[in-house]
Amino acid sequence: MTNRTEPTIMLQQLLDNLVNEQAAIRSGILLIDFPDLCWQGAAGLADPEIGLTADPADAFLIDSMAKMMTATLVMKLIEAGRIHLEDPVGKFLDATILDGLKDSNGAPFGKTVTIKHLLSHRSGLADDWNEPGFFDLIVAAPDKHWTPEETIEFVKVNCQPKFPPGEGFQYSDPGYNMLGLIIESVTGQSLHEFSRAMLFEPLGMKHTYRPSHEDSRPSLSNREPAHRYLQDTECTAIPSVMTADWAGGGLISTTEDLNRFLRAFVRGDLFANAETRDHMLQWKRTSDFTYYGFGVSRVNYAESDNPEQHALGEIWGHTGSSHNFMYYWPSRDTTMIGTLNQMVTETQLYDTVARIMQVLIDEA
Repeated sequence: MTNRTEPTIMLQQLLDNLVNEQAAIRSGILLIDFPDLCWQGAAGLADPEIGLTADPADAFLIDSMAKMMTATLVMKLIEAGRIHLEDPVGKFLDATILDGLKDSNGAPFGKTVTIKHLLSHRSGLADDWNEPGFFDLIVAAPDKHWTPEETIEFVKVNCQPKFPPGEGFQYSDPGYNMLGLIIESVTGQSLHEFSRAMLFEPLGMKHTYRPSHEDSRPSLSNREPAHRYLQDTECTAIPSVMTADWAGGGLISTTEDLNRFLRAFVRGDLFANAETRDHMLQWKRTSDFTYYGFGVSRVNYAESDNPEQHALGEIWGHTGSSHNFMYYWPSRDTTMIGTLNQMVTETQLYDTVARIMQVLIDEA
């Protein structure tokens, strides 16, 4: 880019528009790290109740973006030879967790489902959040601290397996909770302790933490994370939500911290061998233009049903349920990280990211 001022003006205008176009969206935070410039912006109100203006450094709930970190921790254990992709999950999980849990063929889940199946959402295990009744339990007891075992028990009792292991794709938070339990079983540490030792502290992610399991680490003094909404219901850091998510989400962070993680992942700094990271990027199609590897998703806009997006190419990283995202754009060596802090929006997340990418192209 020859003019470094113009794209920052256009990015702020776009972020303002994204927040103002929908009444349900109260705030937005965005970081764009592209060659020779890292820009951070915010729009709207982080806390509408007191009129607190959003700040680019505000912390926020990252939801399922945390899956990329959980998968990274699992792959570090695999690289160290402590576990293997083809290990059956029953090798590490207590029998009381798996008793009565079957795959779609009626075989014991712990014997037929592997760590690889869980990482790639190909175990056939249902997703509690998308099953009738689960969200009612979350809302009915917002102060309840869910254990990962309880989320697995819910799908065991209430849900049928979707397909035989390895023969389909079903996004599954309980599957990632199983991975968290496997991490704890192998390391003898809690998930948040192992995450901090292996990722957060080495990368300088000073404001990333797991509420309900450890002390908060505010990004700004005397300031709570930006408020997150489900339509008009404020639902920031509710214990039932944050603990049920656990290894599939359950983290608070900042755009700067997430960029530290994503850039380290891109550079290959998180593993001793480049092949470990590359293994996570072995994609299998999940929809017309999206793919999934091991805790990492890929969007190929060249295959989108919107011809205007075809020239954008591909990005990879992860998204979250609050219209939040953490993506790397390989063709432009650019990271894009942000949130609109709203779980129900009128627009698709992929279209939001495409608008950001188009601004960067137009101002190049």
